Amino acid sequence: MTAMTDKVQNILFYFLTVLVGLYLIYGFKTTQDAVLKILLYPHAKAAEIFYNIPLVYTNGIGYSSIDCTFNIGRECMGYHFIVLMFLMNACMFAKHFNGFHKALWFITCLVGAAAAGVLISCIRIVGSIPFVTHEKFALLHSGIGISLYFAALAASYIAVNQLIGSDDNESSY
Repeated sequence: MTAMTDKVQNILFYFLTVLVGLYLIYGFKTTQDAVLKILLYPHAKAAEIFYNIPLVYTNGIGYSSIDCTFNIGRECMGYHFIVLMFLMNACMFAKHFNGFHKALWFITCLVGAAAAGVLISCIRIVGSIPFVTHEKFALLHSGIGISLYFAALAASYIAVNQLIGSDDNESSY
């Protein structure tokens, strides 16, 4: 009977995790300018500090350089990456937790993914700015993002796997 309860608990956990992930994507895509300004602030501040340039927020666009050479907009937040990392870690390692610990794992995955997403997105933006005048900027910016996001997902999986342990014979927390 305990095995059946664990399976039901896991199915509910996965369903809730996917539901939250879909809600986050919808929320990021439809968030109002006042919230977007706050969410993009760390990215803009990283660029301002690293390049010693002022950025200005414009409703509907995001943060822009004074000469309008580049914008840091909604898609720059890396929200797809945040949701992907959250889903990956929450679902891949949920089997190692039960009850209240599973709820803590859920919250930890969400907070960790958000923190990693902001950090990696800031690195992506700072690393892409020198290429804004390049004719293939979109390709370079996307390539930098894909490389960073993939490396971060792989590193996250490896790190969590090492911390939790991947041996299926271990007892759950």
